[in-house]
Amino acid sequence: MAAYFLAWPIWRAQFLIEIWFTESWNAYWQDAAAAWLPINLFVGRILSFVALAAIAVEVLLAVGVLTGGRVGAMAAALWYLAMMAHNSTVYVGANDPQIAGLAIIGAALVWFLLRWKRKQSPTSALFLMVVAGFWKHNNIAIPLAALAWLYVEKSRYAVRATIMSAGGALVALLACVAIFGSSFIPNLLATRQYAFSNVMGNIGHLQWSALALVVWAAWAICDRKSLAARFTALHIGFGLFACILQWFGHGVYGNAEFDLIFALAIGIGVTFNRIEASWLAKRIGASACRDAVVIALLLRLLLTDRQETALLLLSPEFRDSIYASERNVLSEARIVAAMPGAAACFTKLVCRLAGKRFARDEFKKDQLVATGKATLADVAALLDANGITWLPKTQPTGAEASTSFLRWGRS
Repeated sequence: MAAYFLAWPIWRAQFLIEIWFTESWNAYWQDAAAAWLPINLFVGRILSFVALAAIAVEVLLAVGVLTGGRVGAMAAALWYLAMMAHNSTVYVGANDPQIAGLAIIGAALVWFLLRWKRKQSPTSALFLMVVAGFWKHNNIAIPLAALAWLYVEKSRYAVRATIMSAGGALVALLACVAIFGSSFIPNLLATRQYAFSNVMGNIGHLQWSALALVVWAAWAICDRKSLAARFTALHIGFGLFACILQWFGHGVYGNAEFDLIFALAIGIGVTFNRIEASWLAKRIGASACRDAVVIALLLRLLLTDRQETALLLLSPEFRDSIYASERNVLSEARIVAAMPGAAACFTKLVCRLAGKRFARDEFKKDQLVATGKATLADVAALLDANGITWLPKTQPTGAEASTSFLRWGRS
Protein backbone atom coordinates (compact mmCIF):
# COMPACT_ATOMS: atom_id res chain seq x y z
CA MET A 1 0.00 0.00 0.00
CA ALA A 2 2.88 2.37 0.71
CA ALA A 3 4.28 1.78 -2.79
CA TYR A 4 0.81 2.03 -4.34
CA PHE A 5 -0.01 5.40 -2.78
CA LEU A 6 3.49 6.81 -3.38
CA ALA A 7 3.10 6.24 -7.13
CA TRP A 8 0.88 9.31 -7.50
CA PRO A 9 3.04 11.97 -5.78
CA ILE A 10 6.21 10.56 -7.37
CA TRP A 11 4.71 10.71 -10.90
CA ARG A 12 3.22 14.17 -10.31
CA ALA A 13 6.49 15.66 -9.00
CA GLN A 14 8.03 15.79 -12.50
CA PHE A 15 5.56 18.42 -13.77
CA LEU A 16 5.98 22.18 -13.72
CA ILE A 17 2.65 22.78 -12.01
CA GLU A 18 1.69 24.27 -8.65
CA ILE A 19 0.91 21.32 -6.36
CA TRP A 20 -0.03 23.58 -3.44
CA PHE A 21 -0.19 27.36 -3.30
CA THR A 22 2.77 27.59 -0.91
CA GLU A 23 5.13 25.87 -3.35
CA SER A 24 6.04 28.96 -5.34
CA TRP A 25 5.75 31.16 -2.24
CA ASN A 26 8.46 28.97 -0.70
CA ALA A 27 10.52 29.12 -3.88
CA TYR A 28 10.54 32.93 -3.86
CA TRP A 29 11.90 32.97 -0.32
CA GLN A 30 14.42 30.25 -1.15
CA ASP A 31 15.65 32.50 -3.96
CA ALA A 32 15.93 35.41 -1.54
CA ALA A 33 17.82 33.30 0.99
CA ALA A 34 20.25 32.30 -1.75
CA ALA A 35 20.86 35.95 -2.74
CA TRP A 36 18.64 35.59 -5.81
CA LEU A 37 20.51 32.65 -7.21
CA PRO A 38 17.66 30.59 -8.68
CA ILE A 39 16.76 27.43 -6.82
CA ASN A 40 15.04 24.82 -8.94
CA LEU A 41 11.49 24.06 -7.75
CA PHE A 42 12.20 20.36 -8.19
CA VAL A 43 15.04 20.37 -5.64
CA GLY A 44 12.48 21.06 -2.91
CA ARG A 45 10.28 18.24 -4.21
CA ILE A 46 13.15 15.75 -4.16
CA LEU A 47 14.04 16.88 -0.64
CA SER A 48 10.45 16.15 0.41
CA PHE A 49 10.74 12.52 -0.75
CA VAL A 50 14.17 12.09 0.87
CA ALA A 51 12.82 13.52 4.14
CA LEU A 52 9.76 11.25 4.00
CA ALA A 53 12.01 8.20 3.67
CA ALA A 54 14.19 9.51 6.51
CA ILE A 55 11.18 9.87 8.82
CA ALA A 56 10.08 6.30 8.03
CA VAL A 57 13.55 5.11 9.09
CA GLU A 58 13.29 7.25 12.24
CA VAL A 59 9.94 5.63 13.08
CA LEU A 60 11.59 2.23 12.68
CA LEU A 61 14.51 3.21 14.92
CA ALA A 62 12.34 4.84 17.60
CA VAL A 63 10.15 1.73 17.86
CA GLY A 64 13.29 -0.38 18.07
CA VAL A 65 14.65 1.69 20.96
CA LEU A 66 11.35 1.55 22.85
CA THR A 67 10.48 -2.13 22.35
CA GLY A 68 13.20 -3.85 20.33
CA GLY A 69 10.94 -5.78 17.92
CA ARG A 70 11.76 -5.56 14.20
CA VAL A 71 8.38 -6.60 12.80
CA GLY A 72 6.46 -3.87 14.60
CA ALA A 73 9.09 -1.32 13.61
CA MET A 74 8.76 -2.26 9.93
CA ALA A 75 4.97 -2.25 10.08
CA ALA A 76 5.02 1.21 11.66
CA ALA A 77 7.42 2.65 9.09
CA LEU A 78 5.38 1.30 6.17
CA TRP A 79 2.10 2.49 7.68
CA TYR A 80 3.64 5.95 8.03
CA LEU A 81 4.65 6.00 4.35
CA ALA A 82 1.24 4.82 3.19
CA MET A 83 -0.60 7.24 5.46
CA MET A 84 1.39 10.27 4.34
CA ALA A 85 1.40 9.34 0.65
CA HIS A 86 -2.36 8.92 0.61
CA ASN A 87 -3.57 11.68 2.92
CA SER A 88 -0.94 14.42 2.69
CA THR A 89 -0.50 14.65 -1.07
CA VAL A 90 -0.19 18.45 -1.12
CA TYR A 91 2.97 18.15 1.01
CA VAL A 92 4.51 14.82 -0.04
CA GLY A 93 6.65 15.50 -3.10
CA ALA A 94 5.96 19.25 -2.90
CA ASN A 95 8.39 22.13 -2.41
CA ASP A 96 7.57 22.69 1.24
CA PRO A 97 9.86 22.69 4.32
CA GLN A 98 7.53 20.91 6.77
CA ILE A 99 8.47 17.27 6.11
CA ALA A 100 12.19 18.05 5.99
CA GLY A 101 11.89 19.91 9.30
CA LEU A 102 10.13 16.90 10.83
CA ALA A 103 12.92 14.65 9.56
CA ILE A 104 15.49 16.74 11.44
CA ILE A 105 13.54 16.79 14.68
CA GLY A 106 12.65 13.09 14.25
CA ALA A 107 16.36 12.30 14.12
CA ALA A 108 16.74 14.33 17.32
CA LEU A 109 14.00 12.23 18.96
CA VAL A 110 15.79 8.97 18.13
CA TRP A 111 19.03 10.45 19.49
CA PHE A 112 17.19 11.60 22.62
CA LEU A 113 15.72 8.13 23.25
CA LEU A 114 19.09 6.45 22.75
CA ARG A 115 20.83 8.79 25.16
CA TRP A 116 18.04 8.46 27.72
CA LYS A 117 18.18 4.67 27.50
CA ARG A 118 21.96 4.78 28.07
CA LYS A 119 21.48 7.19 30.99
CA GLN A 120 23.47 9.88 29.17
CA SER A 121 22.78 13.61 29.01
CA PRO A 122 20.09 14.42 26.40
CA THR A 123 21.25 18.03 25.92
CA SER A 124 22.89 17.42 22.54
CA ALA A 125 19.66 15.87 21.21
CA LEU A 126 17.67 18.85 22.51
CA PHE A 127 20.10 21.21 20.76
CA LEU A 128 19.32 19.40 17.48
CA MET A 129 15.61 19.97 18.20
CA VAL A 130 16.39 23.68 18.50
CA VAL A 131 18.12 23.57 15.11
CA ALA A 132 15.05 21.84 13.65
CA GLY A 133 12.89 24.62 15.06
CA PHE A 134 14.80 27.13 12.98
CA TRP A 135 14.14 25.02 9.88
CA LYS A 136 10.40 24.79 10.57
CA HIS A 137 9.01 26.37 13.68
CA ASN A 138 5.75 24.51 14.30
CA ASN A 139 7.07 20.98 14.97
CA ILE A 140 6.55 21.38 18.72
CA ALA A 141 5.22 18.02 19.97
CA ILE A 142 8.59 16.25 20.06
CA PRO A 143 10.50 18.80 22.18
CA LEU A 144 7.51 19.13 24.53
CA ALA A 145 7.28 15.34 24.90
CA ALA A 146 11.06 15.00 25.38
CA LEU A 147 11.26 17.62 28.12
CA ALA A 148 8.12 16.30 29.84
CA TRP A 149 9.56 12.77 29.77
CA LEU A 150 12.68 13.93 31.60
CA TYR A 151 10.55 15.34 34.40
CA VAL A 152 8.11 12.42 34.51
CA GLU A 153 11.02 10.00 34.81
CA LYS A 154 12.75 12.30 37.35
CA SER A 155 15.91 12.45 35.26
CA ARG A 156 18.86 14.13 36.93
CA TYR A 157 19.44 15.95 33.62
CA ALA A 158 15.94 17.48 33.42
CA VAL A 159 16.59 20.99 34.78
CA ARG A 160 20.03 21.39 33.21
CA ALA A 161 18.82 20.16 29.79
CA THR A 162 15.84 22.53 29.91
CA ILE A 163 18.01 25.54 30.74
CA MET A 164 20.66 24.65 28.15
CA SER A 165 18.22 24.07 25.29
CA ALA A 166 16.21 27.19 26.13
CA GLY A 167 19.45 29.15 26.24
CA GLY A 168 20.45 27.73 22.87
CA ALA A 169 17.15 28.82 21.34
CA LEU A 170 17.54 32.32 22.80
CA VAL A 171 21.10 32.69 21.50
CA ALA A 172 19.98 31.55 18.04
CA LEU A 173 17.11 34.06 18.05
CA LEU A 174 19.47 36.88 19.03
CA ALA A 175 21.84 35.82 16.25
CA CYS A 176 18.97 36.01 13.75
CA VAL A 177 18.10 39.51 14.95
CA ALA A 178 21.75 40.54 14.61
CA ILE A 179 22.00 39.09 11.07
CA PHE A 180 18.58 39.97 9.64
CA GLY A 181 17.74 43.10 11.59
CA SER A 182 15.10 44.22 14.05
CA SER A 183 12.23 43.18 11.77
CA PHE A 184 13.00 39.48 12.35
CA ILE A 185 10.87 39.12 15.52
CA PRO A 186 7.87 41.15 14.21
CA ASN A 187 7.89 38.99 11.08
CA LEU A 188 7.55 35.90 13.26
CA LEU A 189 4.47 37.51 14.83
CA ALA A 190 2.75 38.36 11.56
CA THR A 191 -0.98 39.15 11.51
CA ARG A 192 -3.21 36.07 11.64
CA GLN A 193 -6.87 35.53 12.39
CA TYR A 194 -7.70 33.00 15.15
CA ALA A 195 -11.10 31.39 15.73
CA PHE A 196 -12.65 28.15 16.92
CA SER A 197 -14.39 27.90 13.54
CA ASN A 198 -10.96 27.30 12.00
CA VAL A 199 -10.57 24.22 14.21
CA MET A 200 -14.00 22.94 13.19
CA GLY A 201 -13.10 23.39 9.54
CA ASN A 202 -10.08 21.11 9.92
CA ILE A 203 -10.94 18.61 12.60
CA GLY A 204 -12.72 16.24 10.23
CA HIS A 205 -9.35 15.40 8.73
CA LEU A 206 -8.47 13.51 11.91
CA GLN A 207 -10.72 10.71 10.64
CA TRP A 208 -7.74 9.34 8.73
CA SER A 209 -5.60 8.83 11.83
CA ALA A 210 -8.43 8.11 14.28
CA LEU A 211 -8.25 4.33 13.78
CA ALA A 212 -4.54 4.27 14.56
CA LEU A 213 -5.27 6.29 17.71
CA VAL A 214 -7.94 3.78 18.78
CA VAL A 215 -5.66 0.78 18.09
CA TRP A 216 -2.82 2.32 20.10
CA ALA A 217 -5.11 3.41 22.97
CA ALA A 218 -6.71 -0.06 23.26
CA TRP A 219 -3.24 -1.52 23.80
CA ALA A 220 -1.80 1.32 25.90
CA ILE A 221 -4.59 1.10 28.48
CA CYS A 222 -3.84 -2.57 29.03
CA ASP A 223 -0.03 -2.09 29.04
CA ARG A 224 -0.06 1.30 30.71
CA LYS A 225 2.83 0.58 33.10
CA SER A 226 5.29 -0.17 30.28
CA LEU A 227 7.90 2.35 29.23
CA ALA A 228 6.63 2.26 25.62
CA ALA A 229 3.03 3.01 26.63
CA ARG A 230 4.01 5.86 28.95
CA PHE A 231 6.31 7.57 26.45
CA THR A 232 3.95 7.23 23.49
CA ALA A 233 1.10 8.56 25.62
CA LEU A 234 3.10 11.76 26.16
CA HIS A 235 4.18 11.97 22.53
CA ILE A 236 0.75 11.30 21.03
CA GLY A 237 -0.93 13.57 23.57
CA PHE A 238 1.34 16.48 22.71
CA GLY A 239 0.92 15.71 19.01
CA LEU A 240 -2.85 15.99 19.25
CA PHE A 241 -2.58 19.12 21.42
CA ALA A 242 -0.20 20.80 18.96
CA CYS A 243 -2.44 19.92 16.03
CA ILE A 244 -5.64 21.38 17.52
CA LEU A 245 -3.81 24.42 18.92
CA GLN A 246 -2.40 25.33 15.51
CA TRP A 247 -5.74 24.82 13.80
CA PHE A 248 -7.09 27.84 15.69
CA GLY A 249 -5.05 29.91 13.22
CA HIS A 250 -6.52 30.76 9.84
CA GLY A 251 -4.64 29.26 6.91
CA VAL A 252 -3.23 26.30 8.86
CA TYR A 253 -3.96 23.00 7.13
CA GLY A 254 -2.82 19.38 7.11
CA ASN A 255 0.78 20.06 8.11
CA ALA A 256 -0.39 20.71 11.67
CA GLU A 257 -1.13 16.96 11.86
CA PHE A 258 2.36 15.80 10.97
CA ASP A 259 3.59 15.68 14.58
CA LEU A 260 0.56 13.55 15.46
CA ILE A 261 0.92 11.15 12.52
CA PHE A 262 4.61 10.63 13.34
CA ALA A 263 3.74 9.95 16.99
CA LEU A 264 0.94 7.55 16.00
CA ALA A 265 3.29 5.65 13.69
CA ILE A 266 5.61 5.01 16.64
CA GLY A 267 2.53 4.12 18.70
CA ILE A 268 1.43 1.56 16.10
CA GLY A 269 4.90 0.02 16.11
CA VAL A 270 5.12 -0.44 19.87
CA THR A 271 1.53 -1.73 19.92
CA PHE A 272 2.42 -4.32 17.32
CA ASN A 273 5.49 -5.47 19.25
CA ARG A 274 3.75 -5.67 22.64
CA ILE A 275 0.25 -6.59 21.48
CA GLU A 276 0.12 -9.70 23.67
CA ALA A 277 -0.64 -7.37 26.60
CA SER A 278 -3.87 -6.17 25.03
CA TRP A 279 -7.35 -7.37 26.02
CA LEU A 280 -8.12 -8.70 22.52
CA ALA A 281 -4.83 -10.58 22.14
CA LYS A 282 -5.46 -12.44 25.40
CA ARG A 283 -8.67 -13.77 23.89
CA ILE A 284 -7.82 -14.48 20.24
CA GLY A 285 -4.03 -14.75 20.44
CA ALA A 286 -1.24 -12.28 19.62
CA SER A 287 -0.81 -13.39 15.97
CA ALA A 288 -4.51 -13.14 15.17
CA CYS A 289 -4.65 -9.75 16.90
CA ARG A 290 -1.73 -8.45 14.81
CA ASP A 291 -3.47 -9.69 11.67
CA ALA A 292 -6.64 -7.87 12.69
CA VAL A 293 -4.69 -4.63 13.24
CA VAL A 294 -3.01 -4.84 9.83
CA ILE A 295 -6.27 -5.62 8.03
CA ALA A 296 -8.09 -2.77 9.79
CA LEU A 297 -5.36 -0.23 8.96
CA LEU A 298 -5.21 -1.38 5.33
CA LEU A 299 -8.97 -1.15 4.93
CA ARG A 300 -8.97 2.37 6.38
CA LEU A 301 -6.46 3.40 3.74
CA LEU A 302 -8.26 1.70 0.88
CA LEU A 303 -11.93 2.38 1.62
CA THR A 304 -12.04 5.93 0.30
CA ASP A 305 -13.33 7.47 -2.90
CA ARG A 306 -10.16 9.51 -3.43
CA GLN A 307 -7.87 7.20 -5.41
CA GLU A 308 -5.31 9.17 -7.42
CA THR A 309 -3.07 6.16 -8.09
CA ALA A 310 -5.95 4.11 -9.49
CA LEU A 311 -6.98 7.00 -11.75
CA LEU A 312 -3.37 7.47 -12.81
CA LEU A 313 -3.31 3.84 -13.97
CA LEU A 314 -6.83 3.67 -15.46
CA SER A 315 -7.81 7.13 -16.69
CA PRO A 316 -6.09 8.77 -19.68
CA GLU A 317 -8.18 11.90 -19.01
CA PHE A 318 -6.76 12.16 -15.49
CA ARG A 319 -3.18 11.91 -16.78
CA ASP A 320 -3.88 14.35 -19.60
CA SER A 321 -5.17 16.94 -17.13
CA ILE A 322 -1.71 17.18 -15.54
CA TYR A 323 -0.02 17.64 -18.90
CA ALA A 324 -2.60 20.32 -19.75
CA SER A 325 -1.95 22.16 -16.47
CA GLU A 326 1.77 22.25 -17.21
CA ARG A 327 1.12 23.66 -20.70
CA ASN A 328 -1.13 26.31 -19.14
CA VAL A 329 1.59 27.36 -16.68
CA LEU A 330 4.17 27.71 -19.45
CA SER A 331 1.87 29.60 -21.82
CA GLU A 332 0.72 32.02 -19.11
CA ALA A 333 4.32 32.59 -18.03
CA ARG A 334 5.24 33.65 -21.59
CA ILE A 335 2.36 36.14 -21.63
CA VAL A 336 3.27 37.60 -18.23
CA ALA A 337 6.96 37.84 -19.16
CA ALA A 338 6.02 40.10 -22.08
CA MET A 339 4.03 42.47 -19.84
CA PRO A 340 5.78 45.66 -18.68
CA GLY A 341 6.16 46.43 -14.96
CA ALA A 342 5.36 44.43 -11.87
CA ALA A 343 2.76 41.69 -11.79
CA ALA A 344 1.05 39.67 -9.08
CA CYS A 345 -0.19 36.24 -10.15
CA PHE A 346 -2.75 34.09 -8.38
CA THR A 347 -0.54 31.17 -9.42
CA LYS A 348 2.83 32.38 -8.20
CA LEU A 349 4.67 29.82 -10.27
CA VAL A 350 3.56 31.74 -13.38
CA CYS A 351 5.05 35.04 -12.16
CA ARG A 352 8.21 33.32 -10.97
CA LEU A 353 8.74 31.62 -14.34
CA ALA A 354 8.08 34.96 -16.01
CA GLY A 355 10.91 36.52 -14.01
CA LYS A 356 8.64 38.81 -12.00
CA ARG A 357 9.47 39.71 -8.41
CA PHE A 358 7.24 38.70 -5.50
CA ALA A 359 4.91 41.72 -5.43
CA ARG A 360 1.82 40.57 -3.49
CA ASP A 361 1.51 38.19 -0.55
CA GLU A 362 -1.99 36.71 -0.70
CA PHE A 363 -1.71 35.16 2.76
CA LYS A 364 -0.82 38.45 4.43
CA LYS A 365 -3.57 40.20 2.47
CA ASP A 366 -6.12 37.60 3.59
CA GLN A 367 -5.09 37.94 7.24
CA LEU A 368 -5.22 41.74 7.16
CA VAL A 369 -8.74 41.58 5.74
CA ALA A 370 -9.85 38.78 8.13
CA THR A 371 -8.67 40.73 11.18
CA GLY A 372 -10.20 44.01 9.97
CA LYS A 373 -6.85 45.76 9.55
CA ALA A 374 -7.50 46.35 5.85
CA THR A 375 -10.29 46.06 3.29
CA LEU A 376 -10.26 44.60 -0.21
CA ALA A 377 -10.52 48.17 -1.49
CA ASP A 378 -7.37 49.07 0.45
CA VAL A 379 -5.52 46.16 -1.16
CA ALA A 380 -6.69 47.15 -4.65
CA ALA A 381 -5.57 50.73 -4.01
CA LEU A 382 -2.12 49.52 -2.92
CA LEU A 383 -1.76 47.50 -6.11
CA ASP A 384 -2.72 50.52 -8.23
CA ALA A 385 -0.44 52.87 -6.29
CA ASN A 386 2.54 50.58 -6.86
CA GLY A 387 1.78 49.87 -10.53
CA ILE A 388 1.20 46.15 -9.93
CA THR A 389 -1.01 44.29 -12.41
CA TRP A 390 -3.18 41.63 -10.77
CA LEU A 391 -3.49 38.41 -12.81
CA PRO A 392 -6.25 36.09 -11.59
CA LYS A 393 -6.33 32.39 -12.32
CA THR A 394 -8.16 31.70 -15.57
CA GLN A 395 -7.33 28.04 -16.28
CA PRO A 396 -6.04 24.95 -14.43
CA THR A 397 -2.40 25.26 -13.36
CA GLY A 398 -2.20 22.41 -10.84
CA ALA A 399 -3.44 18.89 -10.08
CA GLU A 400 -7.09 19.93 -10.14
CA ALA A 401 -8.89 17.07 -11.88
CA SER A 402 -11.47 15.16 -9.88
CA THR A 403 -9.91 12.38 -7.81
CA SER A 404 -13.23 10.59 -7.23
CA PHE A 405 -12.97 6.96 -8.28
CA LEU A 406 -16.75 6.51 -8.19
CA ARG A 407 -17.29 9.54 -10.44
CA TRP A 408 -14.82 8.13 -12.93
CA GLY A 409 -16.54 4.75 -12.79
CA ARG A 410 -19.94 6.30 -13.51
CA SER A 411 -18.60 8.26 -16.44
